Amino acid sequence: MSSDRETAADAGCGRTNKPAAPARLFALLSSIYLCKPSRAALGAWRSLLEDSALGGGAAELRRALSTVDLDSEQALENLLWEYTRLFIGPYKLPCPPLESVYTSPARLMMQEAYDDVGGMYKRAGLDLGKGEVMYDHIGAELNFIAVLLDRLTSAPGDSSLNNELIAQFAAEHLKNWVPLFVDDLDKATDAPFYKALAQTTRLAIGTL
Repeated sequence: MSSDRETAADAGCGRTNKPAAPARLFALLSSIYLCKPSRAALGAWRSLLEDSALGGGAAELRRALSTVDLDSEQALENLLWEYTRLFIGPYKLPCPPLESVYTSPARLMMQEAYDDVGGMYKRAGLDLGKGEVMYDHIGAELNFIAVLLDRLTSAPGDSSLNNELIAQFAAEHLKNWVPLFVDDLDKATDAPFYKALAQTTRLAIGTL
């Protein structure tokens, strides 16, 4: 394992190095979901969004982030509050970023999807880490796809397995709940940055 993203959930906050081109959008989205929108993180995301390899799918996110004033403490505070309200709490989350909540009958954490996702990470040989991030957090799941896509370039000899894992994970997990999640995200926020995040995530999942 040579990639520095090959853990179950590598937030990569402030990361500016680039995985292989097909993986870059998923790596970026993973970071945005896992990391608080600090000035450093926002600056790194802005730099990564300048990458032409991301294509038109990231155009709305690029435009939205370009309007955030990184020199304004109030703008940064507002964005941090919105991130916290949407994804962390302490109040009831309008769009919980966990697959189990969307796919379990009782909408609970750490249900069947959590175990299934962890099993797929193990099958791919990933380090599950120390549990700082739930395996079925959207950021972790997008990071998993980024790792697998990066391997198609870095480890072409394993392309058959990695393509199989991508197809299976997309069908059994991402496409099973992320469309509902991003719909909830889009409805829950008025912040252009997070509306654009919902749109870009929807487009990215559609490419799998």
